[in-house]
Amino acid sequence: MTRRERLERKVEKREEWAAGRRGKAAAVHQFTDQFHGDYAFNTQPGHIPLRARVIRMENRAGEDLAMADHHEAKAAGLEAQLDRSVF
Repeated sequence: MTRRERLERKVEKREEWAAGRRGKAAAVHQFTDQFHGDYAFNTQPGHIPLRARVIRMENRAGEDLAMADHHEAKAAGLEAQLDRSVF
């Protein structure tokens, strides 16, 4: 396997990882959309286990989106290397 092929493989993997993270975040947002208009659920005092899980899920979805952006930026950098490099 040549260096160019290894870099192309890295780009593919990064894009695959980014797509997976975006898919996970989309699934979480689809599930939590049912709670966005429910003011009683969102403002009721006291500990509600489902609300705590929803908050953790949304935080994790934000982390997934940030990591997807990171993977896409790295893939773009690798593609730029491939475009500039002479193999």
